[in-house]
Amino acid sequence: MTKTDSGVGVGRLNNRAEVLEFRDVSEPGTSAAWSWEPLRRTWAQAVLAAKANVYSVHGIGAAGVAFTLRRQGLTLDNALRWKGQHCLITAIRPLGRLYLAVEAALVELSQCRNPQTGETFPAVMTERYVGHQQLEPMAINRHQRVLVTPKAVRLTPGPLVEVDGVEWPIITPYELDPHKNEYAIERTVDL
Repeated sequence: MTKTDSGVGVGRLNNRAEVLEFRDVSEPGTSAAWSWEPLRRTWAQAVLAAKANVYSVHGIGAAGVAFTLRRQGLTLDNALRWKGQHCLITAIRPLGRLYLAVEAALVELSQCRNPQTGETFPAVMTERYVGHQQLEPMAINRHQRVLVTPKAVRLTPGPLVEVDGVEWPIITPYELDPHKNEYAIERTVDL
């Protein structure tokens, strides 16, 4: 096997991955329907990370994977699909002259809908904190989650957002990241 100036074994790029782009695929005159669409296929070396990848500042991390790819147009606004898994890109670094080192979180996409606008979009829902309060004669669980969306999706605090068929009130928006938005959502459930 031949090694390049960056130390990458060329024959190790033996995993097929798809580079994805977030696009509005709706018909003209209808509500936006966002989707992760394939942009191109590429060869990659993939290694599962030993520790969690923290892709959300306000939520918990997920299993991580480190990719080595040939240099190409790739930003933090893209995503990868590898072995059927959605990979949310969290870091891209040059590796020599010919390659990129890409870190990603292996996440599950939730299908979401904004009831106010009819807009549909995929997002990543992660756990934030689950609180429990014992009251007489019942108990209350507070389910707090963080909804991570691409930058094109904007939600306003107050109204509901539907996530996998369940409505959640939007509590707090975190929109300062240049590549994604995060929204704290919370439901209270009686036990």
